[in-house]
Amino acid sequence: MVQVLFPNIDTVFQDDLPRTQPRVQFWFEEHEDALQHLLWLAQSPTLNIIEPLCSVLESRMRSRFPPLSLRQLEEQWYSIPLETVQNLHESIPRRIQAVLQANGSPTSY
Repeated sequence: MVQVLFPNIDTVFQDDLPRTQPRVQFWFEEHEDALQHLLWLAQSPTLNIIEPLCSVLESRMRSRFPPLSLRQLEEQWYSIPLETVQNLHESIPRRIQAVLQANGSPTSY
């Protein structure tokens, strides 16, 4: 999916290693040439773009009553505009700089 979203960019998969499922670890072992695999610190929300994406999804879900089904949840996830994902991806260098300036501590970025 990463290659579909960003076909002209060398991609890196950010992996929160302590929480990675064994199935996922096995997939990376089997497909080590598919994309670059970067092991990531478990408590680094400043650098993890999935957190703001989950916030987008959460705000969409809170505005719905009754609660969404799993299928509707998946539809909401895939309806997040690609521009949102790309903007978060492009924000990573600024996020890294913020963490460096905070000497590795979490930031409010």
